[in-house]
Amino acid sequence: MINQNQKLLFKNLKNIKDYWVDTAIKNIEPDADLIASDCEEEYKLLASKLTSENELLAFRKVQNEVIEGVIHSICVMIDGGDELADDLLIDLIERETRKSLQENIALHEEFISYLLDVKED
Repeated sequence: MINQNQKLLFKNLKNIKDYWVDTAIKNIEPDADLIASDCEEEYKLLASKLTSENELLAFRKVQNEVIEGVIHSICVMIDGGDELADDLLIDLIERETRKSLQENIALHEEFISYLLDVKED
């Protein structure tokens, strides 16, 4: 079972994911402000191709899956489950208590479980 600090971490990771999925969708709207993007032409191209509700939903789902996958992979790395662990082991420490957020859990597994628990239909 995850503790309160772990839950806060997962909630924040989900909020970051949701923000960037929403940003990707907003960036393909016709009146999107793309001044800060390095992909202005690419967003415009996608905007011209993704016009139906089904196409936009497909784009949203793909963005969501990719970003979840990236966060999951980062959590695997922190858990010591990829090739980085051969050279470097890292930990997430709560500053006040000095306790590891990895205590008694695998972040990558619990992050996905958290997403499943809070999934919006």
